[in-house]
Amino acid sequence: MNRLILTLATLAAVLNAAAAELPVKKVLTLEAAKQVAAAAAAEAQRRHARVVIAVVDDGGYPVYLERGNGAQVASSQVAIDKARTAAIYRRPSKVFEEQVSSGRASALALSGAAPLQGGLPLIFADEVVGAIGVSGETPQEDEDIARAGLDALTVATSASPVTYLDHAAVAAAFARGVPLLETTEYKVHASRRTGPGQIEVHEYETDIVYVLEGEADFVTGGRVLDGKVTAPGEIRGTRLEGGSVQSLDPGDVVVVPRGTPHWFREIRQAPFLYFVVKPIAAAGGAS
Repeated sequence: MNRLILTLATLAAVLNAAAAELPVKKVLTLEAAKQVAAAAAAEAQRRHARVVIAVVDDGGYPVYLERGNGAQVASSQVAIDKARTAAIYRRPSKVFEEQVSSGRASALALSGAAPLQGGLPLIFADEVVGAIGVSGETPQEDEDIARAGLDALTVATSASPVTYLDHAAVAAAFARGVPLLETTEYKVHASRRTGPGQIEVHEYETDIVYVLEGEADFVTGGRVLDGKVTAPGEIRGTRLEGGSVQSLDPGDVVVVPRGTPHWFREIRQAPFLYFVVKPIAAAGGAS
């Protein structure tokens, strides 16, 4: 009996260890394949292109195939071949076409490879999960249409997660006047003021202010006379020439475009509490 218990315990340990070592594989779903194909089809329609679109898994096997109106029948297999090449070799099928064009005839002998431009690997979290192939128009146009499908997958899988902050967390942030959330694309601050501040200019950030509580005189525009760079894209000063004064009360919203001087000149009723949402433009780019 003891030997049986020991054997079962050993077997369980072996199975648990084996399970722990099994890798987690990311799989291209039918829904994702349809989304990729739909984006490519929209681009084909925009170009008035007659093509076949094939989406395959990471082993090169078809997951979804769409033949547009007027596309030649032969393009169905060619689109699959292009997609399979990009999937199993983990690179655009154009690579092999260029090798053949440059005189490397041995590329024609690669197993399962179609040296034809128009196939692109689909990558998620640094792993190839499949590929898209397009056939029917010029090689470059086929690839451009395939890239529209690839871009759709990239946008869908790079979307930021939803952030939820409960009322207690928000109240605590307002009590101290600290940021609620900061990313590379936007910031959300729970701001608190009891007195006037410095003049500010944000080179890359637009300020969208929503007043919750209190009253203040807010100045925008004009020219900072003693501005100093305090951080990349951030200027602070204490003297302002010109500008317009606006009274801010609960419920008011004001949008301060990036590059615009602004200043809380006076807090008439404290505490002055306000949300600030800051969309961030790329350095030197448009917001």
